[in-house]
Amino acid sequence: MQIRMNVGNSDKVLYFLGRKEKAMKDLSEPLADLGERLVRKIRKRLRGPVLKSRTGRLAGSLTYKEWAKKLVVSAGGKGPAGDDVRYARIQHKGGIIKARNRKFLTIPFPGGPADKRVMLRASDFDNTFVRKGIIFQKQGKTAVPLFILKRKVVIPKRRYMYMEDSDIAYFRKKAKEYIIEGSHR
Repeated sequence: MQIRMNVGNSDKVLYFLGRKEKAMKDLSEPLADLGERLVRKIRKRLRGPVLKSRTGRLAGSLTYKEWAKKLVVSAGGKGPAGDDVRYARIQHKGGIIKARNRKFLTIPFPGGPADKRVMLRASDFDNTFVRKGIIFQKQGKTAVPLFILKRKVVIPKRRYMYMEDSDIAYFRKKAKEYIIEGSHR
């Protein structure tokens, strides 16, 4: 019997030995158990060393779907607010983001008024001007930096969608228990 698992576009095939495993036609229950485990572990990675969680949209978009012999864990579908989390892939694989409809990308200035959990645009602010690649806002006699202007931004790989050897061992144990105990009947 061949069991396939796809996590973050990384496809793994697990083989089982023995007559009982070969006779087993539906392992959706232990695969669902593994799916829950993987989603929990990936969410934990997103809160920790991989990404600094700001909105929780990426973690909220994690899903799994199991079939009789296949499990797919994915990110980037509908987030908690029902919107697509389009940055899921580039955060995992890395890449270059270029301005498409404008000349520059507007990157919120760290710690500035535009650096919020809610996406803000330069057009959301009044009394702005540009100096040395930064959009400022006049506030009385001072100027506060809002956005940094960039033609492109390089996003490094931040791999968060993967299975560890312990996950595979966990699944094998659960699948064998499921088959031996006969709870699939």
